[in-house]
Amino acid sequence: MHALALETLKYLASQAGLAVISIAEPSELLQDRALLEEWQAAGYAAEMNYMQRSSELLSSPARLLAGVRSIVVIGAYYDQTPRRPLSTGYGRVARYAWGRDYHKVLRKRLEQLVELVKGELRGEISYRLFSDSVPLLERALARRSGLGFIGKNTMMIVPGRGSFLFLGEILWDVEIDLGKVAPIESVAHCGSCTRCLSKCPTQAFVKERVLDAGRCISYLTIEKRGALSLQEREWLGEWIFGCDICQEVCPFNFVALKKRSVADLPELGAQAGAGEALAIEELLSIRSDPAFIARFGGTAIMRAKREGLLRNAAVVAANTGALKLVPLLNGVSICDQSPLVRQHALWAYAKLGTLEGSAGAARVEQRLSRARQDPDLAVRQEAESLLIRLPK
Repeated sequence: MHALALETLKYLASQAGLAVISIAEPSELLQDRALLEEWQAAGYAAEMNYMQRSSELLSSPARLLAGVRSIVVIGAYYDQTPRRPLSTGYGRVARYAWGRDYHKVLRKRLEQLVELVKGELRGEISYRLFSDSVPLLERALARRSGLGFIGKNTMMIVPGRGSFLFLGEILWDVEIDLGKVAPIESVAHCGSCTRCLSKCPTQAFVKERVLDAGRCISYLTIEKRGALSLQEREWLGEWIFGCDICQEVCPFNFVALKKRSVADLPELGAQAGAGEALAIEELLSIRSDPAFIARFGGTAIMRAKREGLLRNAAVVAANTGALKLVPLLNGVSICDQSPLVRQHALWAYAKLGTLEGSAGAARVEQRLSRARQDPDLAVRQEAESLLIRLPK
């Protein structure tokens, strides 16, 4: 059996650039399994089929690695610097996506830590690495390890540091000698505060710690495929990818935001990736998947895919009154290869075009009449619906 002292592990972790580390024992997460089953049965996973996986698998670390003796939980904070005011023609990006793709960044660091531990133990070990990409209840494990507690907004909150952090895990056959320190679940809590619940613009929280993903802006802009309903388009507001509202209003994050705390790892900072806002004109000009990959490859933005991001861009253009983009939206509604993009660009063009007075309304009516000949049924139906609602 392999064994390693906690202090030695922390030192090796620091060599890999990982400063936030705790240990969880690998028994089943029975209470969390029951809560997950209730959430799944209620349909709150929306279209995320991967969240409908077996609750037993998601809550049983031992099923993921035979002979697992301990679980290393690491945390890496992402950018917490204050946002700048959003300029017209731009859309907001959730903080976690400002830098490089955290899945790859954390996995590389975890691999470095494993190699360092192998060197320390002078032998091979059995292990698996995780970073939000396999079936595992990460936040429940982080809570068990004593790293923090799960807030009313369902986020892992570390007292004194807040919730703007990524989680990663190593399951291995290494016994960690905790010395005089034993893993104890955090006793901190949100108290009577409900800011995250009340400030959510879509009222996505059914109750404390229960999120209806189908109403969440992050889900709508990243995970949802296909067309957005009129209500969902309104809900997006200024958010083109993800949402941070329930975290930015959380008192546990006030200190970090006030201190302008930067990301723990340079790869996770805004200067390394997409940044805090995206120019809608640039996005609507991306005409192919290769061009999309060239612009956003290696970042979390890839998750939305080209047509999803351009769909969002068109909606945000309309929501923010970006009148200068009317000609571009018109062109996109005609020429883009994706019917989904054409549909949402047509809606945005009509919404903005009618703000340009009677002449603008007349142009919109003419464009919608032509759009009834689009080869795609959804685009034609969007045009018909818009014509019916067009101010007379």
